Amino acid sequence: MFRSKLLWAFVLGVITAVLFAQARINLAYSVALTRILDVLTAPGTHFVSAVNTPGSLIAGWPRFLAALAFTCNLLVYILFWYACIAITRYARSRQNPYDRENTLVPPIAR
Repeated sequence: MFRSKLLWAFVLGVITAVLFAQARINLAYSVALTRILDVLTAPGTHFVSAVNTPGSLIAGWPRFLAALAFTCNLLVYILFWYACIAITRYARSRQNPYDRENTLVPPIAR
């Protein structure tokens, strides 16, 4: 169970999204951190701005739009951590490529 890439990606994605949400709340007056957080939370912001067009039915639902942005960022971070874990596992398995395979050369039939 603990070897599952998807489980660890989900856990790390949730931790990352929660940390960014808390940083946005607690570090709201720092100029540098505000810029960093704006860049890191951009996927959710872009998705919400695409969905929330003028004249749409959800224009007056700020809580729903905030939850939608958080969910979109969460999915992006889960995909990011999944890719990082997959690349790391692949690189570690390629260090000793003969550990899992049969290294005996088959006989030459002549």
